[in-house]
Amino acid sequence: MRESIDLLRHLIIVVCIVATGAVSLWGAARFLIVNAPAKSDIIVVVAGQNGIGRLRKALDLFQQGYAKQILLDVNTDLRVYGFPRAQLAEEFVAHISGTAAGKVHVCPIRGESTFEEAAHVDKCVSQYSARSVLLVTSDYHTRRALATFMRILPGYHWSVAASEDSAEFGKNWWEHREWAKQTVTEWSRIIWWEAVDRWRAPPT
Repeated sequence: MRESIDLLRHLIIVVCIVATGAVSLWGAARFLIVNAPAKSDIIVVVAGQNGIGRLRKALDLFQQGYAKQILLDVNTDLRVYGFPRAQLAEEFVAHISGTAAGKVHVCPIRGESTFEEAAHVDKCVSQYSARSVLLVTSDYHTRRALATFMRILPGYHWSVAASEDSAEFGKNWWEHREWAKQTVTEWSRIIWWEAVDRWRAPPT
């Protein structure tokens, strides 16, 4: 009788472990996403590969009245077909028309990580006397970006909005190879953030 009870207990434990693992895998991509925009003094478009998609999302939020100014983070170290990326961005925003004309500004940054980017953003945001900032970034990057900016620049009130691109990422990560790659890559970066960067002094 006791052996049967022990066997049942072990079986329940195994089932619980398997169920927990399955739920964790199912929600691996969903955990990365934080989409909770709040009305703010300024919108900051986080630098990244899909800059245009993020800017479109920022312009949409601008039209909805979430902020009155937009900062577009652009890495000054990068060049596109021989031209500085920041120069191309300046030319692009100069041609934005409608209610957003003159409201989108390039914020020059350096470094290749969100950790390094956050330190440069402070210089841009402070020019507009902003105290609250709405970040716009790719959906898979939202949780890490929000945590990073809150850690590096605690003097501001932060919120974040997710820019979606089904070619890059989706909640059901197992449906597409690219989604799975993005999920694994972002989880590795979150682990690095939690284990290393969170405890480092902010870059100057």
